[in-house]
Order: sequence, then structure tokens, then C-alpha cells
Amino acid sequence: MSRIIPAKACPRCRTRLDGGPVLFHCITCRRAVYAADLPTETTVPVRRAA
Repeated sequence: MSRIIPAKACPRCRTRLDGGPVLFHCITCRRAVYAADLPTETTVPVRRAA
């Protein structure tokens, strides 16, 4: 099973970021963006009661 990881986008100009997983670089803005500053959505699997 392969997972497709969505590309991270610069919060300022929406250009695709290079690098990662902790520090990303925007080629257009020439700025560094930390992963903690990017909006992410995490999903937690629902566990059934035993």
C-alpha cells in the first residue's frame, strides 16, 4: 500500500515547498518555513470498544 503525501505549500505565496520534514524552503519567496508553521490536518483512527 502506498501513501501519497500532499505537497506542502508556502503560506505566503502558495508555491510548493522543497525540503522537509522539519524545515522547508520556498524558492519564490526565498524564505524558510518550519513544519510547525504549516497548517496540517491529522486524522486519528476510531477505535472500537473491545
